[in-house]
Amino acid sequence: MTNVSDVLVADEEACIALPDEVDSQKRQWLQALHPAVEHSNTPQVEEPVTAESIMADFIRQHSTSGQLVARGVFLQPPYSMPETDLTLLLDAMHEQAGSADITCVQGAEDVYFYSTQTMTANYADMCVQVVENDICRAIAEAVRFDCRTYPRPYKVAMLGQSPYHFAPQQIAAALTAMETHPDYADIRVVEASNAEPYLFSERFMRYGKAYGLCEWLEVEQYQNP
Repeated sequence: MTNVSDVLVADEEACIALPDEVDSQKRQWLQALHPAVEHSNTPQVEEPVTAESIMADFIRQHSTSGQLVARGVFLQPPYSMPETDLTLLLDAMHEQAGSADITCVQGAEDVYFYSTQTMTANYADMCVQVVENDICRAIAEAVRFDCRTYPRPYKVAMLGQSPYHFAPQQIAAALTAMETHPDYADIRVVEASNAEPYLFSERFMRYGKAYGLCEWLEVEQYQNP
């Protein structure tokens, strides 16, 4: 029997911000970050660049590239921010009207930030599962989302595309592990007549409907344009 833990592999480069990727000018700001100071009530023609706005822009840059920014990144070199300072800075950033697009998703290992301007909540969730090496959960959540939302079965080949980029052997090992794991008892395989494999969740779809949909997607829509 294959254990779930045996098929968890790291793929952090695809979905998480790494320190070396930071814009050099913004690195200088982030290395010298301090708790936000109180702003004067005096009207200003232009709002000055602040540490909070630099951090928000840093997160937006990575969201545009399909990457999350882990909170822990700012605690490590080259930033090495004290925990208290980081908490104050993040709170100040969230209070800024210009940072309303910056939000976060809680993972098992860290909190991850992204911009809703260029990344959806569902995509962010997928990235978290990849970053935290949970292939089985990533597959199950992708399948459940498609079956619940559209509804449609999930094509296995899509697991080799962004944001997953799983290798065929990783997918095969994960599916084998999921067959005997109670958390994934609802995930089932179905194939179209051309032998193209799909996955569906019995929580949201019966086998007959899943087969009919994947058959239409793979074969019938091309026979009956």
